[in-house]
Amino acid sequence: AEHAWKEPSAKVMLMSPATMAPGRALGSGLADRYGRYGHVRVLWTPFEQRPHCRAGRLRRCGYVVALQALCTASRSKKVGTLRGFPVTDEDRQRCSTDVMLDFERQGFLKVPGILMEDEVAAVNDVIEELQGSEECTLQALQHQVRVQFGADTAAQCRTVTACRKKLEALEKRGEVSFLQYFNLHRKSERLRQIAMSPRFSFWATRLLGVPSVRLYQDSVFMKRPGDGATDWHSDLGLAPFDTNSFLTFWLPLTPVPPRGGSSLVYAIGSHRDFALPFHGDLDEDLSGRYKLRRTGSILPGDASIHHGWTLHSASAVPEGGPLRVAWTLGFIADGARLLRKACSAQE
Repeated sequence: AEHAWKEPSAKVMLMSPATMAPGRALGSGLADRYGRYGHVRVLWTPFEQRPHCRAGRLRRCGYVVALQALCTASRSKKVGTLRGFPVTDEDRQRCSTDVMLDFERQGFLKVPGILMEDEVAAVNDVIEELQGSEECTLQALQHQVRVQFGADTAAQCRTVTACRKKLEALEKRGEVSFLQYFNLHRKSERLRQIAMSPRFSFWATRLLGVPSVRLYQDSVFMKRPGDGATDWHSDLGLAPFDTNSFLTFWLPLTPVPPRGGSSLVYAIGSHRDFALPFHGDLDEDLSGRYKLRRTGSILPGDASIHHGWTLHSASAVPEGGPLRVAWTLGFIADGARLLRKACSAQE
């Protein structure tokens, strides 16, 4: 029964951005806390690869921080609580059976007002501080250099100035789609708490139909005026997990207008198109294979949630257009195993 259902736990798997395989967990800055907003417990648990890397033996591929939260309060106006944003009665009502079926059939879902105004401000404050640091700026630029020119060239760009100079010609031609800031939650305990909010894990577990989830990564996407289009892709094709239970929250931090704002475009039902990789060509023109739907105007506080296999893209931002900043959270089902190649990379 709905009233007897307990809020799901949210677990964080801290991944190494260099190898996309589990890395060592950060130091434990959290402890058991009790208060009027519920009970939060933080546990250290080993994450062991099952006999998957080499037959017949276990291989330890890293550690996770497990956060289990039982939330009993309604949405709090105090944004600074330890456990992040709580699940509300409104969340339970909105995530109905019809909504879950719609997500399963289409592969995406738009949820207006999943965050309150003060909650969006709390996210913005932390991200703006982190994003503005020279360290994060350099990492975002180096990642784009790596995408465009390869790892060896990126390793030679050791300063922000060097990276910008390397990308300058591409940016003028609109061949850079965005700047991406990976895993800022590793640099901020507050952002980590927000990313592991019971509200996000509630929606993720319901839409995926699993008892609990783990946070795979978070990213900030900055699409600047003049940046090019984002090509069609699926997120799970880039993740190192042997699972179909994966979804992404796309949370705009700036208003995205219906025209010129580069909202996401989804290929309806593409997450269920198992024939494509077997009988089709992923590089061919897929026009007409799917019906397309744009999220249209989407505001800070809204969320666009899509399945890991759902194909999606975004248009370019014209010169003089609005800056588009979005924060994304990727969740996988608890118990998902690493792919063989991901575990082999550690060896």
